Order: sequence, then C-alpha cells, then structure tokens
Amino acid sequence: MTIAIVIDLIDCLTNGSVMTARRFADGLRAKGHEVRLVAVGADGENDCNVKERYVPVLTEVSAKNQIKFGKFDEGKIRKAFTGADIVHFIFPFKLEKKCKKLADEMGIPTTAAFHVQPENVSFNVHLGWCKPFNSMIYAYLKHTFYRQFERIHCPTSFIAQQLANHGYKGELYVISNGYDPAFVPPKERPHNKKFEIVMTGRLSPEKNQQVIIRAIAKSKYKDNIHLTLLGNGPLKNKLAELAEKLDADVSFDFLPKEQLIKRLQASDLYVHSATVEIEAIAAIEAIACGLVPVIAESDLSATKQFALGDKSLFKDGDFEQLAERIDYWYEHPDERASMSGRYAVFAKKFSLDNSLSLAEQMFADEICDYSSRKLERKAPALSRFSLFSRS
Repeated sequence: MTIAIVIDLIDCLTNGSVMTARRFADGLRAKGHEVRLVAVGADGENDCNVKERYVPVLTEVSAKNQIKFGKFDEGKIRKAFTGADIVHFIFPFKLEKKCKKLADEMGIPTTAAFHVQPENVSFNVHLGWCKPFNSMIYAYLKHTFYRQFERIHCPTSFIAQQLANHGYKGELYVISNGYDPAFVPPKERPHNKKFEIVMTGRLSPEKNQQVIIRAIAKSKYKDNIHLTLLGNGPLKNKLAELAEKLDADVSFDFLPKEQLIKRLQASDLYVHSATVEIEAIAAIEAIACGLVPVIAESDLSATKQFALGDKSLFKDGDFEQLAERIDYWYEHPDERASMSGRYAVFAKKFSLDNSLSLAEQMFADEICDYSSRKLERKAPALSRFSLFSRS
C-alpha cells in the first residue's frame, strides 16, 4: 500500500503522539509499504515537509507541551496524496481538516486516530475535573472532524469506550500504539547503591509527578531512594522546588532511545502517576524492560490495564498509598524479581509488530469499503431510473 500519514509535526522527540507516528511510519516501511509523511519536519524522500503555522497565543502555549501546527499547502500536499491508497490522520487540527477535505476531493479513502484526549487540554487550563467542559471538547472534536470518518484508531479500549459514550459513530479499532522491540529486560539487573525509581512522561499537570515526590518523602526508606523523572515540560521547576523542599533525592533527564533503555534496565521500580492517559507507551516500554510498575488508578487513564495485581496500583493522587506500595516492593526483592519476568512476557501483547498488522487490516477494510460506498452512492439514481422505466 501507499499510505499518507498527516500529523502537524514529526520532529519533536518529546511528544508521545509524534513518536507513535514515527514508529508506525518506520514499521510500515519495513513491511514494504510506501509511507509519505505530511508534517512540519518531514524529511524523508517521499515526505511532504510543510511550514509551521503561527497561531497567536496558542502557538506559545502549545510549544510548552511540544506541539507545533502545520500550515496547509495544497500544491505540495496534493502531490504527496497523488497515488496514495489511503490517508491516515493523527491529530484533529486545521492542517488535518483541510487535508481531509482534499483527500475527499481526490477520492482517497481516509482513517483517523484519536490521540488528543480532552482532559489533556482541560488539566492544563485547570478544568481537568469539569465534566461539562470535557464533554464539550469531545463534542467539538466529533462535530468538526471525527464524524467524517468510518474508521477510527483508538489506542485502548478505554478511549474507545469514551468515544462510544460521547456518540462517536465510526467503527472503533482498538490498536495499541505499540512499543519498540529494542525495549527488553537486561541480562542481569545491576545492584544499585540506592533503590532506583523511574517515571517517563511530560512534566505537566495531568501527569501528576508531584505525587511520586511526596510519596518518596513519606516512605520509610526515603534516604535510600532515588527518583529519576524522564521528560520535559512546564512543571519542571516546580517539581524540582518540591523535591528540594521535601528533601527527596530527585533528578531530571531526557534521554535518546538507547540511553533510555539502559536507564530503565538499570532501575528497580517504575511508577506511573498520570491522572490522564490514553495509553502510556512509556509504561509499556518500562514493563517490557522487566520493571514492575506501580500505576495510578484513575478514571481518566487507561494505564491501569497494565497492572497484574493490586500491589501495582494506587489510588490516583494518594501519595500515602503510593508510599506503601513503594515500601512493599522495596521490602520484597524476590517477589519483585519474579514479577519482573511476568511483566516482560505480558508486555509482548503490545508489540509494534502486532499493532502494525492490526493497522494494516484497518487500512485494508477502509479501502475495500470505500469502493463499496462509492457504488452505493450511485445506486439510488439507478434504482429511480429502473422504477421509472417500468411505469
């Protein structure tokens, strides 16, 4: 297949949706498909690099969360779409809306992914728990974009259920974003001077890393614990100040893939504190490296699906219960070693290869049904002519 993928940006390695698109593009190419990326920063041979679109105020705010907006260029994008079997959309913004209209005009089948969880927006404007506000965003996204698609890629059954609850009518394909196969357990986990806890994720309100810092400060083993927060974001300074205030040993870093794998392999426990999460590939990568996770049990997060027992869950925002979980795994190294193997095996069901196969099926389904729908749209006129002839 020749697959065009539209996403506003492709050159930001700290944005989870961008990394997902890059993995999918590389994986599909490895399977023999021609993939054409339409994005800011697209630099492949058949890609379409678009300019960044400036939106007053919104551009500055979005930049803090590693988002850029692409500018529609009909001439360049039409060329990229020519000969494509299908166009797949990652985001629901202005570039994607205009590209969807162009694809329809060109008679090309389309599918879309749902990656922008409304709560990711609302938590950053201090309205995270306002259900009417979140419902309004779901409705806006449906009305302005997703209602145009027959097939929607949902990274988890959690977000698929959310879309169904909010009246999305397209067929919902639950397909994990898939983790890179390079994430594997170490041959031997090192003996650390301190108990090494790690979390990967954007340093922003909905990720709630402050609860980990507070839990470590509450732990019986506070002096023997070191936390590494891997990621960038607007709350980095506030989190550093909190760690200093509570005298918790915390460091911050952002690592390329090879070093990230080594850091995960060298750690003792993974904590995922996010209140809002469509999937959290970061958590899958950690358990694929054999790390036992402790995950926030939130109604707005799908990540709790990765827990293989109550000891890997804590009530969202409850730093005291998280401290208890940390202490438990600190005190039970043999059980942690046993569960490490179980988690590494469990992670394989979310492999990139499996996700790519499911995505290929979704694309094939849409291509096939698109042709059928074109025939159906012509059918009423033929039927009327036939009835008229018999009268």
